[in-house]
Amino acid sequence: MPIGIFSKGILKTVPYLEIFLQDKVVLNPKSPEGLTAVAGWGYKPTAKKAIKKAKEWGLPYLALEDGFIRSIGLGFEEPPLSLIVDPVGIYYDASKPSLLENILNSDGWEKPELLKEAEKLRELILKYEISKYNRSIPLPEDFFESYRGKEKILVVDQTKGDMSVVLGGAKEEDFSLMLERALNDNPRAVLFVKVHPDVLKGKKKGYLTKVKTRDRVVLIGENFNPVQILKNVDAVYTVSSQMGFEGLILEREVHCFGIPFYAGWGLTKDHKPIPRRKKRRSLLELLAASYILYPRYLKPGKNSLGSVFDVVEFIASSRNVEHA
Repeated sequence: MPIGIFSKGILKTVPYLEIFLQDKVVLNPKSPEGLTAVAGWGYKPTAKKAIKKAKEWGLPYLALEDGFIRSIGLGFEEPPLSLIVDPVGIYYDASKPSLLENILNSDGWEKPELLKEAEKLRELILKYEISKYNRSIPLPEDFFESYRGKEKILVVDQTKGDMSVVLGGAKEEDFSLMLERALNDNPRAVLFVKVHPDVLKGKKKGYLTKVKTRDRVVLIGENFNPVQILKNVDAVYTVSSQMGFEGLILEREVHCFGIPFYAGWGLTKDHKPIPRRKKRRSLLELLAASYILYPRYLKPGKNSLGSVFDVVEFIASSRNVEHA
């Protein structure tokens, strides 16, 4: 049974949408007849019509979003290799539950074989230095050389208007608060402010790009590999960036000034209350739920669904070819 959408942009961004959804897609349906659901891009303004139609027609709304290991290039450069299809909410909207939050609040899925897969995935992420986007610049070997012996704190900037900020319980002033807290909490540390890749490309604006560098504040103004940066710092301060979760994967202390999907489960230092998240989760449980169970993955080069391991190996092999 077909799924209705009301945005040509989705088909342009996700040309393999029918493979991800495992169903036929109808653009701009005139009636709900024959439809099983309506899909839109998360809860962004462009999804308003789809959300309205789903409610009007009494159909489920499927919120679509890029997966956490998305692609080699940035979003405007190439289609996603992973897609989230959430019939409950969306992971970045902390105002209500999502499928991911419901999984993490429930019991029975934490099978030993799944946690072994999560451990294998963690090892591959560290080995291949995998992030959401994977066409970054290798971190120069001497980048942190002059800071040897000093505590190093990463402060993560994000793009203005990012839905994970807007719907993640945060405001613009939380970024300034985060920076000041990082300075005060770590009086002898050097702070590295990481600019978002889309800001570096000139596509969007950030919250901390105008911060004045001082003795203890260094702006990272290059698109260096996020995992390589994280390997060199002691702690991470973030509002709601995925880089905070990648910090957890590297077992760094992570402070959250918004309410990202990985906060509230006992692994982060949370600066906002998150009463709806009841469980205490291990890193492998959180990784399994968010990277294995929650998104859908393409098998690269094939017209079929695959697994996170297919995507990771494809990114790693493609990167080796690019750097050859």
